[in-house]
Amino acid sequence: MQLKPQYSVFVLLLLVAIGCKQPNNHAGELNDAAGLPQALKFDQLGFKVITSMINKKNATMSTLYGNPGALDYAKAKTDSNAKDMIFALVIWKQQDDERWFGAKIPGQFQSVEMVTSKTNGPEIQTSYKIYKGKEGKWQNDPLTEKARIKYILAQKASVMP
Repeated sequence: MQLKPQYSVFVLLLLVAIGCKQPNNHAGELNDAAGLPQALKFDQLGFKVITSMINKKNATMSTLYGNPGALDYAKAKTDSNAKDMIFALVIWKQQDDERWFGAKIPGQFQSVEMVTSKTNGPEIQTSYKIYKGKEGKWQNDPLTEKARIKYILAQKASVMP
């Protein structure tokens, strides 16, 4: 059985009208799960976004932030730029976005890894610390410290307008 053309148009318009009338129950909501712990005072550090990453194996997403020295280093990748840098890699669990089918957004906050490099004469001193979980505290991780420093310093800055 086929619909007459005028009925087909009516059915199409009816489907469009019904689809557009669904309320957006999440409009204006903040993603509280992805919020960073207040103890970090992260918003006061004045960091800029350097790059972002997704780890499908661990179902995490992360954003690398840094101070101006870190951003310059990530853009140029030369040791002459390696002065007084602070990198902060923030990691979240991924979660499905209820507003967009197939999209992923940051979910539960996992950790912040900080890499700090300071010049001391001709030497560059680099330190690493990690803050895990919402109620965590800063700690050192000697088992993975060198690998994580190397990984974070190897990230290139994303091209942004």
